[in-house]
Amino acid sequence: MRPRFLAPALALAILIAGCGDGGSGGAATVPVAATPGLPVTYTGPDGVATTVTDASRIVTLSGDFSEIVWDLGLGPNLVGVDLGSVYPKEEMRLKPKVGVEYRLLTEPILTLSPTVVIGDVDATPGTVIDQVRAAGVPVVIFPRFAGVTAPGEKIRAVAGVLGVADAGEQLASRVQEEVDTALALVASTRSRPRVAVVYIATQNTILLLGANTVFDGLLEAVGAENVGPPAGADGFVALTPEALIAAAPEVIITAERGFEGVGGLDGFLAIPGVGQTPAGATGSVLVYEDLYLLGLGPRTGALLDQLIHDLHPELG
Repeated sequence: MRPRFLAPALALAILIAGCGDGGSGGAATVPVAATPGLPVTYTGPDGVATTVTDASRIVTLSGDFSEIVWDLGLGPNLVGVDLGSVYPKEEMRLKPKVGVEYRLLTEPILTLSPTVVIGDVDATPGTVIDQVRAAGVPVVIFPRFAGVTAPGEKIRAVAGVLGVADAGEQLASRVQEEVDTALALVASTRSRPRVAVVYIATQNTILLLGANTVFDGLLEAVGAENVGPPAGADGFVALTPEALIAAAPEVIITAERGFEGVGGLDGFLAIPGVGQTPAGATGSVLVYEDLYLLGLGPRTGALLDQLIHDLHPELG
């Protein structure tokens, strides 16, 4: 899962243009319940109006959208995913891969004969999106969804363009209820640990999360202080030992893939600056699966519940 930045204002205009059977589109078959909501026309933040008439062969360009499509019951229609699509683990492992969201290639996408491609403004390079569209494939580009409302907004948007708005509303409502239930726990604690989120993209690219990210507001919502913004971090910025030491986090949160890539806890604590923080001195490092932590997908309620209990052990 990649770090993702601040969402622009949601430019969602879903116009139900009529009803249709959605077409066969290929080997996979759209469930009968999925077809009445199509065709749908969506205008995204790129200003392009895209009409989706067939959701039988879906390609997703990031793991959060793959997970949402799966939870909407359209897993059999998902014919291709990006490398960040890791949940559900075994099912996504078997899906053909179309590259990494930030380094897409046209041919792997078109080879799958998709009837619709779903990504967001982080899907790059733009030339690939243009080429897929030029081949006659509808490509829906969403904005970046941010904060505690992001899961529901994202689910409803995806479900809308795939013609399963009712299923989307049910899933979004369930996820929002889980989010609200988790956040209610914070009211019973007064502790406010100082937290840094450190993301290891590569061994040479280590980032500190600040303000203006999709994670914006989540730390505050779970009763923690994000030390990134006071340290000068806006978005995901290169980690400097001096800034991290000065920020003095009591807890550091990081993603599993990079954590394992540097050799686990010992390697993580060896990153300049990390071992010199209060969190480093006590080994207070919380590690979560990348997509679970940064995807803001259907598991966000579970993530928030886990974060709250991990950050506030007094809750039991």
